[in-house]
Amino acid sequence: MKLITTGGKLESQLLRLIGAYPKIAFAVAWATPNEVFKQLSANRSKIEQAVIGTHFYQTHPDTIDAFVGSEEVKFVLQPSGVFHPKVYLFWNDTKWEALVGSANLTQAALTDNSELMILISGTDTSASSLNYQIRTTIASYSQQATTQTTETAGAYRTIWASKVHLLRSLGDQYGTRTPRVPPTSSSVKSRSWEQFVASIKKDSLEELEGRCELLRRAGDAFREHPNFESMELTLRQMIAGISNRFDKGIGLWFGSMKGAGYFKEAVGKNDPHLSIALDQIPLIGPVSRNQYEEFMREFLKAFPNGGGAIATASRLLALKRPDRFVCLDSRNLPQLCKDFGIPHTGMTPDRYWNEVACCIWDCPWWSSVRPREKIDGEIWDGRVAMLDSFFYRDRLRKATL
Repeated sequence: MKLITTGGKLESQLLRLIGAYPKIAFAVAWATPNEVFKQLSANRSKIEQAVIGTHFYQTHPDTIDAFVGSEEVKFVLQPSGVFHPKVYLFWNDTKWEALVGSANLTQAALTDNSELMILISGTDTSASSLNYQIRTTIASYSQQATTQTTETAGAYRTIWASKVHLLRSLGDQYGTRTPRVPPTSSSVKSRSWEQFVASIKKDSLEELEGRCELLRRAGDAFREHPNFESMELTLRQMIAGISNRFDKGIGLWFGSMKGAGYFKEAVGKNDPHLSIALDQIPLIGPVSRNQYEEFMREFLKAFPNGGGAIATASRLLALKRPDRFVCLDSRNLPQLCKDFGIPHTGMTPDRYWNEVACCIWDCPWWSSVRPREKIDGEIWDGRVAMLDSFFYRDRLRKATL
């Protein structure tokens, strides 16, 4: 008997056992592509019986595709309760070994997870042996499982694709990185609406009124003009965060872009790509990933020689949809990323969508009902853009306005 406590050792043992024995049976709650699964697929002729669960859509559709039509490897698609065993059995005519414990057949179990497995072995293959009991138990699981067809596998993949982002958000994983800090340690993620708005109101009256005033003007501009290109220069500059003598510094809230030379030039010459980019973002309702990606593709066309940064892109997004986007610039990016538990270097459009925007939309305060009070309602309308007030590095803005 041996205790296995690391993913690396578990993987080594499973690979050894697959190679050493002519017969295999296993039952797991979930499976995903990994080296062990690859070897099991390559040695499928050894598999006497196997059952894989799919509850919560934790099983990757590629693993189902690998065994479409198999009578030996079946899947539990609609369990009564949660199908949750984790047992692996390997045997020949004179000896057997089994792994029993907490680890599923997933990449996470073989790498990052904290798992505990017991390796047991024996030579008794009689009807009273533990080996036989494990085999008959797996056989009983097989009776509630089904062989998958191309059609059912395709249907599972379609549903899985619609659920996978929910699974990742439940695990507080947005994008490819797991946050460095738990969400309960964040000053933003765990706040209720009441806590959120109370923090916003701690700002000076001048700051709060300035932010609300800018969002009102920007909202009016997008509602009253057919597109960004049709707005007069001073209005475009105000929305873009570029100072001019007519807006009296109002436009510098939510990230001043007065130092972004290429962006200033594009706004000044009324580059049509900026307007077309903003046309991809609806004024109300949800914003899809496709719409965001179309915005970014068109936005970057305005900067063929470089200069189209996430700061300037997110500035336009935040001013058109302050309920969905926050402007990330050098003054707030480090603190926001620290709070979210993500690296602040190398912020890309893809990371901005996954690790910032999608994460924000799962916060309790974001999904709250719009309050009736005037000022609270205005804050709610621009609640994501308002995150700038939490993380802005220099609270004394008067010197820059």
